Amino acid sequence: MRSILASIAVVFWATASVAFDFPKLTNGDEEFYAAAAAGDPYAASDYVLPLTVMGGHDPEEFQNFIAWLRWMEDGFVAADHAYNAAWAADMAARHLVPRQELEAAAHRTQACYGYLSGAEDRDSQFLAASCARQLASIWVSLERAEEAMSAVQEARGRLMLLYNEEPTDELAGLIAWTMVEEGFALNVAKRFDEAVRAHQRAFEVYEQIEGADGHNATYAILNVGASYWYGGQFEAARDWTMRGLPLIDKYEGPFSAAAAATRINLGLIAYDLGDPLAAMDWVTEVLPFIASNPDESLDHQRWTFELLRRLLDEQGDVESAILFGKMAVNAQQEVRARNSGLREDATERLREEWSRLYEDLATLLIAEGRFSEAQAVQNMYKEQETFEFLKRDASLVLNETRAVLTNAELSDADKLTTLAAQPVAAYEVYRALEASFGDRDLTEAEEDQLFLLEDAMWEARTIFRDEVAAFLETAAESEREGFADLFDATGSYQDILMEKQALGHEAAILQLAVHDDATHLFLTLPGATEYAEVAMSKGDMRAMVFEALQALERVDPDVDVHMKRLHDALFAPIQPYLEIAGTEIVMLNAGDVLRYIPFAALHDGEDYLVRDFAFAQYVAAVPTDFERADRAPDSAVGFGVTQAHGAFSALPGVELEISTLFDMGDGQGVLSGATALDADFDTRALQRSLRREPELLHIASHFALVPGQVDDSFLLMGDGSHLPLSEIADRFRFTGVDLLTLSACQTARGGDGSEIDGVAAAALKSGASAVMASLWPVADAATPILMQDFYEGLYGDGLDKAAALQRAQIAMLEGEGEATVMAMRAAAAIDDNEVPPQGFAHPYFWSAFILMGNWL
Repeated sequence: MRSILASIAVVFWATASVAFDFPKLTNGDEEFYAAAAAGDPYAASDYVLPLTVMGGHDPEEFQNFIAWLRWMEDGFVAADHAYNAAWAADMAARHLVPRQELEAAAHRTQACYGYLSGAEDRDSQFLAASCARQLASIWVSLERAEEAMSAVQEARGRLMLLYNEEPTDELAGLIAWTMVEEGFALNVAKRFDEAVRAHQRAFEVYEQIEGADGHNATYAILNVGASYWYGGQFEAARDWTMRGLPLIDKYEGPFSAAAAATRINLGLIAYDLGDPLAAMDWVTEVLPFIASNPDESLDHQRWTFELLRRLLDEQGDVESAILFGKMAVNAQQEVRARNSGLREDATERLREEWSRLYEDLATLLIAEGRFSEAQAVQNMYKEQETFEFLKRDASLVLNETRAVLTNAELSDADKLTTLAAQPVAAYEVYRALEASFGDRDLTEAEEDQLFLLEDAMWEARTIFRDEVAAFLETAAESEREGFADLFDATGSYQDILMEKQALGHEAAILQLAVHDDATHLFLTLPGATEYAEVAMSKGDMRAMVFEALQALERVDPDVDVHMKRLHDALFAPIQPYLEIAGTEIVMLNAGDVLRYIPFAALHDGEDYLVRDFAFAQYVAAVPTDFERADRAPDSAVGFGVTQAHGAFSALPGVELEISTLFDMGDGQGVLSGATALDADFDTRALQRSLRREPELLHIASHFALVPGQVDDSFLLMGDGSHLPLSEIADRFRFTGVDLLTLSACQTARGGDGSEIDGVAAAALKSGASAVMASLWPVADAATPILMQDFYEGLYGDGLDKAAALQRAQIAMLEGEGEATVMAMRAAAAIDDNEVPPQGFAHPYFWSAFILMGNWL
């Protein structure tokens, strides 16, 4: 039987615009494969039609199915058959949505709508309205309320035109569905009272069409309850949701996704009403759906496991709370992996709404003294930050880490899965028998058989609830076992430190995690770990950091007071352990705004820490090879921008910087590679230089880093163009580059410091071994002094990068090579051009540069 698309005459198709190898589909209709493979998109539509009503395709089959739809779409476009192309695009979008490939689904849906936007026939108008509805739903999922409202209005307008021409219940129901989507969009916009009214209007329409207990009316009832809950009206939320529960069980089954979501909502409502026992009962009933649908229940898992974590923690069952906290984090990790192609605004909810899963779990682990696991969870969240900052780079896989369960926790999770499978299996047998009877009247024997199965199904559910309750009561008694080596943060840190110790370096890793009510310090030394807690709220910590940074950048003579406060809070608690261990290099894995701090400039009341320690940033999101490269001064490239471009001021000192560092024929520079300034420094020149795989790449130009905005963060090229960080990560390979120096970075510093890790991760994952960058624009006269001493340490004296930077900073601190004229690097740096009395000894001049990655 031909599909609906076959109503248009079949023509010969030699090829479509996309190269395609016509892969066979397991569930395709073989009758049409030969013609489809010969290039007939109509035959292709018949071939894939069975898959359009199926779900649960394995990943490879699914991708092949989507590829068929895309090929068909292009073929229909080439033949100017807009309706058919729209159908193919719409099918692709609808199958992408359940897989959470929302950005791709939005693109396909917009294409569908675009094909039909000018069509006037009824079928095209109807499909266009359907696409607009689908697009509204996608925008809601992406938390983009304004776009969703616009799509809702477009869909409703088209449907109203069709309804006015020929009123039908089907069209009335679709119009009601636009009211539902409107309610969802209003929830996103936090206009909850309006959302309640939108869902109530939808209910009234459905009530007229199918009655107050109809299938669509049931969803409207539940949506009213959800909107009441979002708005904090918990009693009304409970009443409406309880009204819809028996109906959704009737229509979808008690172990369906919708029934599970309803029980989660009731659990959350009960929790907010102060009834934890009821909340536990409700979310326990969700576990069978999760166990039988692990891939399709990720959103259910996040809510369910998080609520179980809260409830169990409040009951004092910390072991079980940690188990469910890990399971919630793992569900979030999988959601991140599936949304790896989303744009910045689309993933904002992933970070803002669900970051609490990582923090709350880490807090639980810290309280139990399980610091290794807490560090691992913190690193997972830092992966999330870097993932979001560089999310458009499809090759950067930073979201595959999962919280590894201990052996005891694995047993517990398996037991829950086994228990949950029992009521699901009973229900499936019951439904299969019920379906086999159809709508006919049952014989007495058949009726008895059905009722017996119904009794068995409910008995299985009761047994499940009782056994889960018993499990939760006894789980805390299980023996806690060691964390797997695969995900032992301290263990992996120890491996790094022992390797460095073998090379003659005493190193330590200091991880700093800022939580809402405290900052946690994890110190890993060769063979030992230490932990300290700083009882300061996140707001107070951020305020202290920014006060210190402002004092630095205005060259405040009293800056040491601010730097001592930071030292006392963030370094003093662990400093004795470093001194006992004879630590030389401290690798920092900092979170939140602590990434903006130049730790070398922290002051202990007597002197700066740079006197005692070298510092480097440990980029947890990208594995780093700690190996020392050969030092070849002639394997260097230098680029710079001296002229003003747009809002960026001129950098007159850059020419001096490049000429000081590179040998320009006078035998004075430390480096002897090629250089290029201004117009000679363009994208092509950068690409050309990277093909030669230089060991050192020195770039003296504005590098604007905007928190959370990978496309707004860019390097200013010499021709005035902007090279976005996303393109640097995608287009350029830094293979062989032992050090990338960015000597004029400037961050907007309005976020949490994730852009600091972001620029490092972009370069490191593209092949660079290390990055040195400035936290703020530094005076023109100061930079060449520090850089020349730094490179002299690397190439002249054979120091590693961290030691060379430390020595250069100390030299400037002590006033060696001070300049008497200061041309400012950026207008925002200092308000006047006077040389401070202390020369360049102020930490503003020497502490701006940080080393990230391989410091050897």
